[in-house]
Amino acid sequence: MPITATLRHFQPSEFRHPELVQNDAAVWLDDIRDLCGFPLIVTSDARTPAENAAASGSSPTSLHLQGRAFDLRYPKTTEEVWRFVAAVFLASGERPVELELVNSAQDRHLHIALLPAGKTSRLIVRAD
Repeated sequence: MPITATLRHFQPSEFRHPELVQNDAAVWLDDIRDLCGFPLIVTSDARTPAENAAASGSSPTSLHLQGRAFDLRYPKTTEEVWRFVAAVFLASGERPVELELVNSAQDRHLHIALLPAGKTSRLIVRAD
């Protein structure tokens, strides 16, 4: 179901495809933003199949295709990274999630996704 909730920290214009973002994923992202206490900049959200195929390093099974994943600008400080990680943990509860921290010379971003029920949460760190 596309976004139907009133979000506290995000406007539909901040998403490339708000009509494809799943409501529960948007509420989860909004909860993370509330808990971490600093603005989150969405750089990628739901993708069409063509956009996903063109995205560097994307998977044909990407949760971006289901409107359940977001890429975000990397935080400015190490403290903000830790606050973000803690916020993901708290906002997720028992739900399985994927959190990827990418901090390399070629790419810096955060990736979060709500995984399907029954999956195991994953933490992925990519750094130089």
